[in-house]
Amino acid sequence: MFDVRKRLRFLFPALLAYLAHHSLHETTHYAAARLLGEPVAAFRLLTNGWLTSRVVYATPVSERTGLHWLVIAWAPAALTTLMGLALYATRKRWLSPWPPLNALLWFLGAYGLVVDPLYFGVLSIFIRGWGDVGAVKAVGWSPWPVRLVALAVLVVNSLLLIRWRRESSEQPEAYLGRAVRGVG
Repeated sequence: MFDVRKRLRFLFPALLAYLAHHSLHETTHYAAARLLGEPVAAFRLLTNGWLTSRVVYATPVSERTGLHWLVIAWAPAALTTLMGLALYATRKRWLSPWPPLNALLWFLGAYGLVVDPLYFGVLSIFIRGWGDVGAVKAVGWSPWPVRLVALAVLVVNSLLLIRWRRESSEQPEAYLGRAVRGVG
């Protein structure tokens, strides 16, 4: 039976994890650009009405050349995906006695495992200018090998997430607390 109270307990940790994942991703774009000497015209964090952000680079897309654009565009996805893998790999070590923290880390790991691989492997096909995948234009490469690698990562990470979801559902008190123990 569907329990609304049980589901609502996940709303705050899920939203907080989303904001943390997204902020880390966009801040990494900004930091990579600054470290590699690319001027940033604007950094819009969570300001477009969809709780998403954007780093606006001073260099127009048509003038972007060089491998450093791949670092600027892809470092955030690599970082957040590795974070998701690290949280998955250490999932039994970081479980705490505080269920909201466990839920937050679970969602942070879940987003890390799937968000950027999904974006790179599937959603970039529908993005005008190709988004972060479009950085391949700066070095004259095709986006399709990047998308295929991201799709393979998405498949593997999705299988890990399914396994992790199954494991976490076997110990609901670790993520929901004692108040809902035994609620299906």
